Amino acid sequence: MKIVLRLCFIFITAAMLTACVATQQNLTKDKRIKIALIKYEMARNIIVHKDYKNLANAFKYLDKAKSTLKKDPSVYYLYAIAYQLRGNLKKYEFYLKKTISIDKNFFDAYNALGIYYASIKQYNKALDMFTKLIKNPLYPNADTAFYNRALVYLKLNKITLALDDFRNAIVFSNFTNLIYFKALINLEIKNKMYLRALEDLNSMEEHIGQSCYTRLKKAYCYIKIGEPNQAMYELNKIKPSSNICLNEKIKLLKEIKNDNNTNN
Repeated sequence: MKIVLRLCFIFITAAMLTACVATQQNLTKDKRIKIALIKYEMARNIIVHKDYKNLANAFKYLDKAKSTLKKDPSVYYLYAIAYQLRGNLKKYEFYLKKTISIDKNFFDAYNALGIYYASIKQYNKALDMFTKLIKNPLYPNADTAFYNRALVYLKLNKITLALDDFRNAIVFSNFTNLIYFKALINLEIKNKMYLRALEDLNSMEEHIGQSCYTRLKKAYCYIKIGEPNQAMYELNKIKPSSNICLNEKIKLLKEIKNDNNTNN
């Protein structure tokens, strides 16, 4: 659950200040909640904008918000992000766990914990967080969890599992995410899976379109499987564009030429 709040300006005159002698305890529950939400939003504004100079005020606002919104997971999640900005990662972890203990479906906290655990090389804990997201039918971004889990599998050198998760990320993104395709194809090429890479490059072109990347990678794969004519066909499709693209094209053309000279 995430709190969405539309703030209003509150004008207080000197006369109203004199009249406002009611304490927090005398306020109605509805008014206390409104004040707590305003404090929450003030803290959120500081934290989201990474206003380090006012970070101490953000904690004060959160303390006031928490006194009323004791069971609101968004408050504890915001505490976590605030402690992350402060550099206190133990508190960051603690409040992310606290968020999940209140709301088992607070997905951002799982994702944040997974990334945190991966960053400190607690890979099994990271896998657990991303796996929980993947298994939760309510989680709307399974592609992100698959992709993040694949990166952890790579750290563990579990190539087959990483490849499977990259493929799942592509499927769950409806074949529209360029990053997922590139991660899969680059890993396949790195592991000399050239035929599989060609299949996935064709799929990438089918769903996203041809590009300098797909043509260069297809040419490279064709060179590696001994099909220089096919490689030349792909390279000839590349028209003047970026210097990087043309430089890579020149390198591959030289590789084809060297291979031909060696064979002759």
